[in-house]
Amino acid sequence: MSRKRKLGIGGLVGLMACIAAVGAVRVSSEEVVPIPVQVEELKRTQNQLSVEQLMEAKMEEAQKILKGLVTHDFDQIAESAEALKLMSLKPPRGWEKKTDDDEVYEHFRSEFMRQAARLEEQARNKHLAGAAYFQQNLTATCIACHDYIRDEDLKEE
Repeated sequence: MSRKRKLGIGGLVGLMACIAAVGAVRVSSEEVVPIPVQVEELKRTQNQLSVEQLMEAKMEEAQKILKGLVTHDFDQIAESAEALKLMSLKPPRGWEKKTDDDEVYEHFRSEFMRQAARLEEQARNKHLAGAAYFQQNLTATCIACHDYIRDEDLKEE
């Protein structure tokens, strides 16, 4: 059974709505804001983590973000959001792509990076409501990706 079938009607409708919305938006090159990545941080991510190590590291950073939100520690939020952004630059070591998964996984990975970058930006601007909003979107992206990629495999057992 292909991954496309495993997504389910609700998930497929949501994914198609996202794709349609992205396709309907026209953005000029002046409006595109690059995602900042520090070169030294990028070098440290070259030695990729395994899937399990990466998930554990992401959970630790997510917990730091939540703690930062409730304590208004914007520096912690920004640092952890940046760490999440950097973790999403490449798929984890040992990730075996399947033909049906390529585009969907890349969508989730790039969306995760985009949400983390926006969260970092909101934290650096000390905008609590914006940071909380993007933290929730980031969490929703994690849940959707896990439901599609990992949890579907677990449901088959």
